[in-house]
Amino acid sequence: SYLVPKNLNLNWNFGFILGILLVLQIISGLMLTFFYVPTKGEAFESTVNIMMNVGFGWFVRLYHSFGVSFYFFFMFLHVIKGMWYSSNYLPWSWYSGVVILVLSIAIAFMGYVLPDGQMSFWGATVIGGLLQWLGKTSVIIFGGYTVGPETLDRFYTPHVLLPFVVLLVVIFHLYVLHREGSSNPLAVIDMLSVFRFHPVAIFSDIRFIVIVILLIGMQAGYGFISIFQADPDNSILSDPLNTPAHIIPEWYLLLFYATLKVFPTKMAGLLAMAAMLELLVLLIESRYFKQIVSTMNYHRVWTSPSIPLLPTLFMLGSIGKMVIHIDLIVVGTCVVLLIVTFIYRLL
Repeated sequence: SYLVPKNLNLNWNFGFILGILLVLQIISGLMLTFFYVPTKGEAFESTVNIMMNVGFGWFVRLYHSFGVSFYFFFMFLHVIKGMWYSSNYLPWSWYSGVVILVLSIAIAFMGYVLPDGQMSFWGATVIGGLLQWLGKTSVIIFGGYTVGPETLDRFYTPHVLLPFVVLLVVIFHLYVLHREGSSNPLAVIDMLSVFRFHPVAIFSDIRFIVIVILLIGMQAGYGFISIFQADPDNSILSDPLNTPAHIIPEWYLLLFYATLKVFPTKMAGLLAMAAMLELLVLLIESRYFKQIVSTMNYHRVWTSPSIPLLPTLFMLGSIGKMVIHIDLIVVGTCVVLLIVTFIYRLL
């Protein structure tokens, strides 16, 4: 009986896709828990065993690995859609969405570490070094003062349990969305221009999610999207005595990794990363600064701050894959300042 506007376009399919992908990630992850062993040495061997000896284990493991890439791809599109269509006027939807984003990043990072590959081990070591200022709290997180055998055990439990917390937040996200009503490209719409979500609008979502699942299957079988592929070094057992020439995390972590790289100190990088996340919260609070909400300006689609935001985010992610040097630090710092400026102008 839920009513939605008739003029919804492709941008309004992202939320449904994210919900289905989250459920499929939980299901595939639970299937992997039957064979995965979260201990040093056995973690890598159990991953190889899943790929080589378990029936269709290779597909489930690759689906779980590539599924998270598609999940974050559509999540970033969902966030950008919210910025363009002024979803900060739906405060509780935006608050819960930011919580889902932060929790998803934390869960994905812990899952990235669990196979105990060479690249994931050293990626976790870099993050572990950034959290040394927490003191004894970092010992609780990593099981020691740095990444070690206990880290896999510490990361495994929250990686399995936190997705269910995200699922609860998603349910709350849907509740407040249905309570406040869906937005639409034109902002203002009357009751004569709506129809029921089921059975009309849901078929558009189902058609899109079927295409996405087929793409994930093709990616698992053929790997045609190179950026979604894991680094080859992650197919090697982690060696604490052999550092990779260049540490490159998964693509959905590159924005934050690049932010940490371009600043001269660990604390400055952490503060810059926190500031970028805080700007997402400020986008909601900015509604209090507006005395009059103009109908013409309610959905600020393709405004001057929005257009250059995408290429600057792409530039920052590309910097995360490059070997750092002084020129790149200058360029990266300017890109971070541009991103902060563009988001600030959206307030």
